[in-house]
Amino acid sequence: MVIFKNMNTLKALEIELQQDLILPDEVQVTGFLGRGRRSFSYKGEYNRKDVVIKVYRKEFIEKYRRKCNIDIAEFEFERNSILYAIDAIRPYIAIPYKKFPHGSGFTHSFVQEYVDGITLKQLIFRSGYLPEEVLAAGYEIVRSAEAYGVHDIDISMANIIVIQRKGVWMPRLYDFNILPQHMSPPNPFIAFGIKAGLSKKSRRDYRSLRSWKRAGEQQQLSGTAVRD
Repeated sequence: MVIFKNMNTLKALEIELQQDLILPDEVQVTGFLGRGRRSFSYKGEYNRKDVVIKVYRKEFIEKYRRKCNIDIAEFEFERNSILYAIDAIRPYIAIPYKKFPHGSGFTHSFVQEYVDGITLKQLIFRSGYLPEEVLAAGYEIVRSAEAYGVHDIDISMANIIVIQRKGVWMPRLYDFNILPQHMSPPNPFIAFGIKAGLSKKSRRDYRSLRSWKRAGEQQQLSGTAVRD
């Protein structure tokens, strides 16, 4: 997500984007959060709950339809819903609320639980290490997702929110709109590897988990931590 240092630029963009939003009365926009690669994010309220409203960018709406014949809002809602339905990992998954795909009569968007925390990257930097329970949860999430046919869930350190409950850190996943490589291979070599069974569909997820561990070890070796 892009962070704007110039508040005037941020406010101007917020006003410009919000003017075009068409949503049902039960979904109220309360603020602008930022711009991601595939969507603009707003904070809002739905049934008295804090939510994020992801408004998809036109180029990605068209890209997903062109490459895979899917609606990006339907796609993200489905992946989020499948993972949230898995008992073992439900505590780690943001709640999906509403989808407004093409033809709904509303702005092309997805409404999801608002997760308030810090990124995993920030946690490692501030604490000076990676908590073991976070890595264990990461493996549980990826293995459970695999078992239910959900792969390539985009768990880079900057894309994971962590929260603390009763002194224990836990990851929360909220971003489910990346196109998995088995659906849209970036090159013929990866396509062949996946098709031939030489490469796991979830290989990038396991690679990310190894990156979590490596980043924690490197930060611990450096002996530096930033305390608030």
